[in-house]
Amino acid sequence: MVIKVYVSTISFSQEVKKNQQRALMILESKNIPFVTIDITDPGQEDSKDYMNENARPKGNNKVPMTPQIFNDADYCGDFDDLDMANECDTLGDFLKLTDEQKKDIKIGITSLVPDDEKAKHQDSQPLTNGVSTSREVNEVPPVSVITPAETAIEDEEQTRDLPDQLESKDVDGEVEKEHEEVNEDEVTKEQVEAAAEEEKGVEEEGEVEEEEEGGEEEEDKGVQEPSA
Repeated sequence: MVIKVYVSTISFSQEVKKNQQRALMILESKNIPFVTIDITDPGQEDSKDYMNENARPKGNNKVPMTPQIFNDADYCGDFDDLDMANECDTLGDFLKLTDEQKKDIKIGITSLVPDDEKAKHQDSQPLTNGVSTSREVNEVPPVSVITPAETAIEDEEQTRDLPDQLESKDVDGEVEKEHEEVNEDEVTKEQVEAAAEEEKGVEEEGEVEEEEEGGEEEEDKGVQEPSA
């Protein structure tokens, strides 16, 4: 009696691929001999037809989904049935094995987590001493510690620079004051010049008016002399 596992190596379903991998892993871990039959192989058309005729589809599936397990010509079940038998430790009965064959089955429940996933899971677990192996999560950023001596030196440097800063502020204040005085002098000078020009203009207007009045008096005298 030979355990036959019907699989599909070119299935587009990720669930089917995982179930096939897990089914083979369970049988290998239990030390159960088996053979795989690829129903997508062009030379296995008869095996494909045999599986479709004798296996039972589940749910809304019109044809049985791989993996399907047979003991020679006897149908055992699909992956869900195999997984349940593994959980209940009844693989011998599920696979219709003889009493002699059951003795060779490894006792215990097989984990369905692949080795690569196990390694990733173990790497993410904390160590026994409480230190996690994940440096990205538990890595502590460096802390800068300032000693009292460094603080004293820094205060001394700030005190030493203070007179220079005050002197610089005094110089800036004097410069601003000088600029203000220069601006006031310029404004005063401009006001004086404007007033002088205005006064000069008034005097010139007065002289013009006087000249006009003198001319009018002379004309009046010229008019009065012939009549006398």
